[in-house]
Amino acid sequence: MTSVKLNPIAYIRSQFTTNTPAEAMRAQRSQLVFLADFAPGLMGLEPGQDILVLFFLDQIRPEEVALQLHPRHDPGKPLTGVFNTRSQFRPNPIGATVARIEQVEGQVVSVGQLDALDGTPVLDVKPYAPYFDADLLTQSLEVTEVASLEEARAAIDRLDAEIIRLLGHRADYVRQVAHFKQRPEDVPAPERYNQVMQTRRRWAEQAGLNPDVIEGMYKLLVDNFIKEEIELIQQREQRR
Repeated sequence: MTSVKLNPIAYIRSQFTTNTPAEAMRAQRSQLVFLADFAPGLMGLEPGQDILVLFFLDQIRPEEVALQLHPRHDPGKPLTGVFNTRSQFRPNPIGATVARIEQVEGQVVSVGQLDALDGTPVLDVKPYAPYFDADLLTQSLEVTEVASLEEARAAIDRLDAEIIRLLGHRADYVRQVAHFKQRPEDVPAPERYNQVMQTRRRWAEQAGLNPDVIEGMYKLLVDNFIKEEIELIQQREQRR
């Protein structure tokens, strides 16, 4: 069997020194402290950028590794193969997490959302690229150069199908919102309405879109959902 030797390029600096739930670690800032020889490779990394951090889980003991396990050690979850989990107890204990850069200063990169213990060796850092790293649906929705009109139209159709699917999710939440309102008069919520329009305008500007057009689209959408909320509450009142 061919052996592989990897050398750390950096080490994690974190307040966590013992096994801790990933959610707790991801909520705190960590630092990637790079070795001086690799510091030139940080050129171009900027705050706000998402990176894929690959690290070696050096505190895992061989006897802890299991090829089949209950995810998160929960007996209520079906037994499955380790390669079907994100467990740290794996034959080659390599961790992978997408983290967001908060600051780059010299050889230190401060990040959020990293779930690695203090002193963990870092094997590699790559820019997170949805076209390569996200699920296949997200990859298919990324904008790429097309070679024909037909290819462009097919891409538009994929995007529209996903937009409509998400609008269906939005409608489901609107129906749930109706449960928390007692009377049809409670539905309009003008302050919330204005807030929605302002944020959608801001998001449109950030995306390079005409905010007036986006606001018009959302007004049509929200006004229809308001109508549906009122109808749901009225139907509920009739059943009482």
